Amino acid sequence: MKRETFNVRWMLVLYDIIVFAVTDLLLFVLYDRFDTRGIILHTIIAFISVFLCRFIGNIYKQIWRYGGIQCYIRLLFTDAIAFLLYYILSSIIPIYKLTFVRMLALISMNLLGSLAIRMIYRYAYKCGNKETKKGMFLNTLLRIFSGLDGGEEKGTQQIKVAIIGAGRVGVSLAEELLNNSSSSYTPRCFIDISKEKVGREIHGIPVFSEDEATFSRLKEYGVQEIIFAIHSMDANEKKKLYERYKESGCKLKVYDFPIMQTAGGKRHLREFDIEELLFRKQLVVVDEKTREYYKDKVILITGGGGS
Repeated sequence: MKRETFNVRWMLVLYDIIVFAVTDLLLFVLYDRFDTRGIILHTIIAFISVFLCRFIGNIYKQIWRYGGIQCYIRLLFTDAIAFLLYYILSSIIPIYKLTFVRMLALISMNLLGSLAIRMIYRYAYKCGNKETKKGMFLNTLLRIFSGLDGGEEKGTQQIKVAIIGAGRVGVSLAEELLNNSSSSYTPRCFIDISKEKVGREIHGIPVFSEDEATFSRLKEYGVQEIIFAIHSMDANEKKKLYERYKESGCKLKVYDFPIMQTAGGKRHLREFDIEELLFRKQLVVVDEKTREYYKDKVILITGGGGS
């Protein structure tokens, strides 16, 4: 595993060098060529500035397929420092002077290319699989250009889940599962009622309407568990969804706070609590002796009042 990570790390360095070479060719040769000595010196100074700052900033020690926004911010920061270093060195060294805009364009285009290959790499890793045409295509690209197989590394033991709710709570859950390499779950689809979201994808995960999320469709996507991830829902609506999806044969869970936990805690994945299964407040026996007497006993309640 360490050797594999090492190889991917240096392949990323190689791709960054290729991006730098293409950018350098466009701006220094094809766009407006100047003297050969100036081209060579500017290329060397820019190259040293960019990659020196990136190595000092530990850009290539990050595992990009699990990285988040902090990885991109660090790359932006190191390349900003690289631009300042490049500008200072080119001002001190007696070479052909370039305009500020042209030097900025070189660093910016190089940064854009580097960000692009990282985003493509992350997308291919997350969405690559052997089950759909799109997934197989992305998995092939991943294998060719990084030597990794998304399907193999993710493993086949992960539990495939459908997430009810493509809002803030559901999307944050999906991100957490996708970015956690040791997660036991992998999201396969969202189920939502919003017309703006249905038919689209979030992090490469399709969003289905309630009508589209048929049992056969869920089976097609290999869904084993269904997770309720909705910020707030009417009890009758929750009961309706619960009754519907329990017939699918999938295990039902909730991504929310525990019932007895105070507000401000952290959401986590859990089983349905008794209050949610009753879809009303749980009855509590106040008298301690009576409660202990009936504890763990099966009770038959007679009467047609429904209480």
